[in-house]
Amino acid sequence: MLRVLLLGLFLPCVGFAQELPQPRTDTVSDFADILTPSAEADIAGLIERTREETGVHVVVATMDRISNYGGGGATITSYAKALFNAWGVGTAGRNDGILILVAVEDREARIALGSAYDAVYDGRAQRVIDTAMLPEFREGRFAKGILDGLQSARERLVEPFIAGNPVTLEDGFPQDNTWNAVGLGAVAAAAAGLFGLRSYRNGRKRCPKCQKLTLKRVRDIAKEPTPQSEGTGIEHLTCTSCGHTERHPFTIPIRRESNRFSGRGPGGSSGGSSGGSSGGFGGGRSSGGGATGKW
Repeated sequence: MLRVLLLGLFLPCVGFAQELPQPRTDTVSDFADILTPSAEADIAGLIERTREETGVHVVVATMDRISNYGGGGATITSYAKALFNAWGVGTAGRNDGILILVAVEDREARIALGSAYDAVYDGRAQRVIDTAMLPEFREGRFAKGILDGLQSARERLVEPFIAGNPVTLEDGFPQDNTWNAVGLGAVAAAAAGLFGLRSYRNGRKRCPKCQKLTLKRVRDIAKEPTPQSEGTGIEHLTCTSCGHTERHPFTIPIRRESNRFSGRGPGGSSGGSSGGSSGGFGGGRSSGGGATGKW
């Protein structure tokens, strides 16, 4: 019975997932061929240093159009989430990976966050896109926009996250005499809206019994994924206000081995990142959090 239930839940996503491209490396997959070997090496190097120094796995993917890579009819938000989960960006259980997706001809970019990031990080990811990436993309400087975006993501997302300290929507907002009560109220409303949007995705689901946003999520892994089979687990939801509990099964994608990262994407071009593939993908998951920008 459980097997039938799981098939019913996940079967609608199978066709979409089968069309997604394989990663060229575990750092940069430049399907759009917009990066010179030198630029790709610089980007891959920053990704590798970030992983070595923080433990957080960041991945960059570029495409001409997402429709050419299995995303026909999808938004970049849903596509980035599917790609994140198909590749398993980050580490299973920690779910702190980050995917930066740039669709050049679609003129859109997406930062997809692992499910461990609280809602406030959506706003911080938006600041990364708006201030570090889009200005460069508008001038056609994609390599610089990606590199600047990576550095900004490390400062605004990765480092505050691993420090474990509470963060605001944007710690770097200007503080001057023009920042009045109306401005503060607008920011508070925006932050509240963000938390409402992410109430389900990050385990802050509204309790069906008491209707408070205090239904916390804990995931137990029953079987770790391998290169040959998916893993399984149970998600426990517990309301800290009224004690209501729920249990739901989930699956973990197949753990991809590093020797599979040289696969060919649509169009037949082979991988060639200078950044290497040490570390690999660890089965991390995204619940759809992040930010999108257009230029």
